[in-house]
Amino acid sequence: MTVTRIQMAAQPRMSTIHPLGAIRAGIGVFRLLFPNSVIPGLVPIPSSFHGRLVVRALGVRQIAQAIFTSWDPDAAILRLGAVVDLTHAASMIGLAFIDRRYRRAALADASVAAVFALAGLVAASRSAGAE
Repeated sequence: MTVTRIQMAAQPRMSTIHPLGAIRAGIGVFRLLFPNSVIPGLVPIPSSFHGRLVVRALGVRQIAQAIFTSWDPDAAILRLGAVVDLTHAASMIGLAFIDRRYRRAALADASVAAVFALAGLVAASRSAGAE
């Protein structure tokens, strides 16, 4: 017996959380709770009120992006998330050139954003192929 597209569409879909969203949410929560470290346990940032404020704001951005890209994201949403990540990576590279105090942390954060962007684009292409 074959299942037709109509029968498949009539069945309720299980909502799944995309792994990228779960990882992103974890990083965002970590940044909110521990703003003195850009990458958990690896890259400390200079301790300043403004530095911690910026890291917390980036944590909020990660959590917001996780919310939008976690539950059954389609290819367009995943691509949009990748654009946001690439924009963030570019801004961190700019910060690395402008402020030596944050260079190491900014380059590390740019690397993480670039990995998220690449993973988002790969997930988008897989999602588009599955639709």
